[in-house]
Amino acid sequence: MHRYTVRAIGDLELRIIPFFEEHPLFTAKAVDFKKFAKVVRMMRLGIHLSADGLAQIAAISQTMNRRQPSRYLESSEAIRQLSRSDDRDKDMVRAP
Repeated sequence: MHRYTVRAIGDLELRIIPFFEEHPLFTAKAVDFKKFAKVVRMMRLGIHLSADGLAQIAAISQTMNRRQPSRYLESSEAIRQLSRSDDRDKDMVRAP
């Protein structure tokens, strides 16, 4: 058995995901891998930086690895923290 550790999202996007797209899984994990790749690409686009985007990613992750939907998804500390910062941003005046 081999282990490969990845610490940067760029490595996931440029090494791991292309490898498994070229050599697809033939197990139940294939569907989870497609979801994982979608989440990585969403994060690369910065979608996770908004409350709506973070909720989208959380919803996708809840369907992976045969998980049951989390009872705590709506009250996640990360989502609460992000929504507080979004509320503060509404009061800011943006430069054109």
